[in-house]
Amino acid sequence: MTFPESAAALDDGAVAKLLQVQRLRDRALAGHGRRTAEVAVAIGGAMHADIETLDLLYLAGQLHDIGKLAVTESTLWKPAGLNHTEWREIRTHPEEGHRLVADVVHRDVAAAVLYHHERIDRNGYPYGIDAGTTPLVARIVSVADAFDVMTAGRPYQTAVPIRAAVEEIERCSGTQFDPDVAAGLRKVMVTRGDPRLTPAAPIAGRLEAVPEEIPAPVPAAAAPRAVPAPERAPGGGTVVELSDRAYGPPDPSPADPFERSPSMIRLRRSG
Repeated sequence: MTFPESAAALDDGAVAKLLQVQRLRDRALAGHGRRTAEVAVAIGGAMHADIETLDLLYLAGQLHDIGKLAVTESTLWKPAGLNHTEWREIRTHPEEGHRLVADVVHRDVAAAVLYHHERIDRNGYPYGIDAGTTPLVARIVSVADAFDVMTAGRPYQTAVPIRAAVEEIERCSGTQFDPDVAAGLRKVMVTRGDPRLTPAAPIAGRLEAVPEEIPAPVPAAAAPRAVPAPERAPGGGTVVELSDRAYGPPDPSPADPFERSPSMIRLRRSG
C-alpha cells in the first residue's frame, strides 16, 4: 500500500475519489458536472480570467452538485416534477456538498458548491444572500449550471435552443445572475456557439445568424477551451442531466494553456 506524500496530494486524492463516487452513483449527474465545468471555463476565458481561476472554475463546475450524493435516489431520479417535500430535500444539496469539500478544495471552489443557487435579488438558497457578494467562481458556475440545465433538458422538461437559453439568462441578469457573467456567456455563444466539449444527449442547436452589430468570431485557436450545470429553482428554472456516454477529457491543444492546468491533467489521468 502506498500513501500520499503531502497534504496537497491527499486533497487531490480525496477530490478524485469524490468525483469517482459521483460518476458511479449517477452518470447523468457526473456528465452535468463535466459540461457545467466546460461552460464555466469558457465564460471565465471570455472574462479574461487567469489560468489559476480557470482551473478553479473547472473543478468547481464538476463538484457543484456533489451534495446530491446525500439526496435519496427516489427524489434525485424522479421522472417528473418534484413535490414540496422533495424540493426541500433537493435544496439541502449545497450545504451537504460544502461539508464534503470544504476541507479539501480551494475556498472559492467550496464557495461555488455552497452558493451556486444564490441570487442577486436574495431569493436564492440555501441562505438567501446577495449572490453579488459571493466569489466570482461561484457566480460563473451559477450561470454555467443554468445554461446546461436549460439546453440539456430532462425526461419531464424539453431542452431549449442555445439562443433561447442565453436570452433567458440575460433576461434574469441583475436579479438572478451577475450581469457581467451573463455578458461573458453571450460573448462565448457569439464567438463559439456551444461551449461544451461533451454535448448533452440531444444537442440543443446552435445560435442562428449573429446580429450585424456583434463582432466577428475570433479564431478558434485563440478562444480558451471551455469546461461544464443546474437544477430546478423555485422560480421555474431548469436543470440538466447527462447522457450515458464517455466523458474523458479531449486531447491536449498546445494553443490552450488550460490543457496544462492541474485540474485538466488530473482529470486526464483519471479518465
